[in-house]
This record gives sequence, C-alpha cells and structure tokens, in this order.
Amino acid sequence: MKKGLAIFVLILVGISVLGGYFFPAALSPLLNLLIDWGILLLGTAGLVGVYYLIKQHVGSIARHEKRFILSIVMLAAFSVTLILGLISSIQDPLFIDLMINVQTPVETSLLAILAVVLMTASFRLISTRGWTPMSISFLVSAVISLALNIGVVNSALGNEASAVIHYLRRLPLVGARGILLGMALGGLIVGMRVLLTIDKPYGE
Repeated sequence: MKKGLAIFVLILVGISVLGGYFFPAALSPLLNLLIDWGILLLGTAGLVGVYYLIKQHVGSIARHEKRFILSIVMLAAFSVTLILGLISSIQDPLFIDLMINVQTPVETSLLAILAVVLMTASFRLISTRGWTPMSISFLVSAVISLALNIGVVNSALGNEASAVIHYLRRLPLVGARGILLGMALGGLIVGMRVLLTIDKPYGE
C-alpha cells in the first residue's frame, strides 16, 4: 500500500511538473508550488547534512582522533561564516571580502589540483592502455590547454595567431557544453524511467 502510494505521488508530481512546461498558463501556480516544496525539502536536507557534518567533527575532536586539528579549523571557519551571515547580509562589504579572499583562492587551488590530476590521469591512461588515438589526443589537448592558459603563448604574435589561440581556448567550452547536454539527456531518460515505473529508487 505504501509503495503504491509513493508511485502514485511520484507519477502525479512528475506529470504535473512536466506539463507545467508545456502549459505554463494553466499549470504555472501548481508548478511554482511544487518547485517551492522541492526547494524547501532540499534546504531541509542541507541542514540535516550540516548537522551530521558538525556531529562528525565534534566527535573527532572529543575522541582526539588523528588530525583532529583539522576538525577544529573546520568548525571555527564554519562558526565565523555562520555568525557573519546571520548578523550581516550577503551584500555586506566584510562578508564579500571574506568570500573573495578565502573562497576564491581555495577554488583556484582546487582547479590547479584538478589540472595536475588530469595530466596524471593522461599519463596513467597511456601506461595502462598504450599509445592509442584516444590517449594521445587526451594528452595533447591537456598540454595545449595548460600552455595556453598559463601564459606560455601570448597574444602578441599577430592578429591571425591571436584568433587561433582564442579559438583553441574556447574548445574546452565545447566539451563542457557536450557534458551538460549529456547530463540533461541522462536526467531526462532517468526521469522517464522513473515515471514509467521501470526504475524504482523509492523502493527497498
């Protein structure tokens, strides 16, 4: 009975959201209501995740586990960010400076690590599968992309060379759009399989 009710609610909500995009005038209020409920549930899930994260780090500090100092740093940073977010707004200059001077360097460092990981993955791919066209193209494209973005090749080579460099720098955007299209198509297929009850993630 409970599983049948879950299937009915799932299909009803899915068809309502899907129909809202085809008939926005008639189903727009219902679509907005369902989206608001979804955002509320996601926010609640985020709070639960934050609670378990804090619980894990507090337990690590209480048990004096290895590298519990990192848990102290994490909790201190979380507390400072939370307090500043509660007493000020996201438009506050202090809060904006904190995000720019802390979050931006962290994101930049993660991107640098990602570049190194991609290069390492390309060499590992060659060592395991040999010099195949796929591994060679992956390595060459990674080296060219890194060389163009670290300033080794500048735009002082003339207009034609600058146009070629600009074109090469935009090629990764094509791959990113392809990944996004693949994710959208994959999400559409998964959603249709759930609506048709082929897949039942809400089951046991």
